[in-house]
Amino acid sequence: MRYAANLLVVSDSPANNIEPCLVEAGYRCTRLSFLEMFEQEFGDQSFDLILIDGENNAAHVNVKDIARMAAENAFPTLLVGPADFKCRIQTISPGFCDLELIRRVASLVRLETMEQELARRSATTETYGVDLSTVTSPEPDIGEANILIVGNKTVVLGNILLRLDTRTNIHICKNPEIAIDDLRAQEFDAVILSGVGHGDSNLRLCNDIRADTRLYNLPVLMVLEDAENRRAAFVHGVSDVILHEAEMDALINRVGLQIQQYRYRFAIQKLFRVAKPHPVADGSTGLYSTGFMRAHLPVMFKEHAVQHKVLSVATIKIANLEGVRERHGYPSADQLLRQIGSALSNLVRGEDFCSHLEPGHFLIALPGTRKVEALTALKRVEGVLRATEFALPQLSDPIRVETFVGLAEVMPNDSIEDVVERGMSQGLDEEKAA
Repeated sequence: MRYAANLLVVSDSPANNIEPCLVEAGYRCTRLSFLEMFEQEFGDQSFDLILIDGENNAAHVNVKDIARMAAENAFPTLLVGPADFKCRIQTISPGFCDLELIRRVASLVRLETMEQELARRSATTETYGVDLSTVTSPEPDIGEANILIVGNKTVVLGNILLRLDTRTNIHICKNPEIAIDDLRAQEFDAVILSGVGHGDSNLRLCNDIRADTRLYNLPVLMVLEDAENRRAAFVHGVSDVILHEAEMDALINRVGLQIQQYRYRFAIQKLFRVAKPHPVADGSTGLYSTGFMRAHLPVMFKEHAVQHKVLSVATIKIANLEGVRERHGYPSADQLLRQIGSALSNLVRGEDFCSHLEPGHFLIALPGTRKVEALTALKRVEGVLRATEFALPQLSDPIRVETFVGLAEVMPNDSIEDVVERGMSQGLDEEKAA
């Protein structure tokens, strides 16, 4: 069986509230007691993440010592406990909701997935003779990041500013109704929302961000005064939440994790830009070529099989492309494909591999993602594509696209054709059933 990731849960209670929801979310959990954990080599690379259950610590091991060990070894660790750690360790407060735990774990696992995909894609790109000396992994230090803070509560704003790095470039927008304009006018590394806002205005702002092709992947964090709003925040697309005032010491670590992911996305995009003069890009869509895809995907298939990790492959077909060609000609259809390719490159996650498959047909590989989670992400991507009005210079009216999505998980010994055909067949079956 394949999993989203392999997790080590350190807990002295078989009945802990960490494992059930994570197992249901597709993670493989191995539990060790606190004493057993110290008998292992710290940072065993067979695990993608260590979760420390500070609430069930019968051996009374000092969890802060474990946190320091994790920081010293640069090993992904999530501690259930207080958020007063000054080292770069991620925490989750007791009383968390299941969705919060799943999102926090997913963020930490996702960072490792992005690191692996950057290395994997760099290796494939180098086979084309590309010099990648200018492409490097982002540093964990957020440094002079550009952050927009949205809110008008003086106390909350003051506490946010107090915790951020003094080198950080801070911009404050007190009115969420105009914040989207600020985000579109400047380049930001993250946005911090102060609470849900009056009449849920900040939740609406988050929806607007996720509906914008350029801002779609922007990290959005929310500082909440009411813990009851945590689930609603995540449902509306917030990347992470921080409870005011209980978790304010965790702010810099959580912001830093999201910004590091965002910068990994840019590093992977830079890799593509550096490689573009070589035969790795498809001229009609501006995405990776079919040839590059056929060189890269088998490596992804093999590495995920070795790690027993799930991998989903999606295809998006533009159903009305032929109609656009017939009515407006080949030049218009080509320009439409180029715009769709540009939109897709902004909409997919940084670690996702997006390429041309055949005319009007795109492929997206989603590493470490089960079909059920991939379907949720793809529905959002498809929704944005369908809602976008693609303006072509020679046409007076914009064009909307009709899409058909195929999706399947990669099975043992699958070829690219196998998984694509199975995904398209399942998609057709679902469409007929609807």
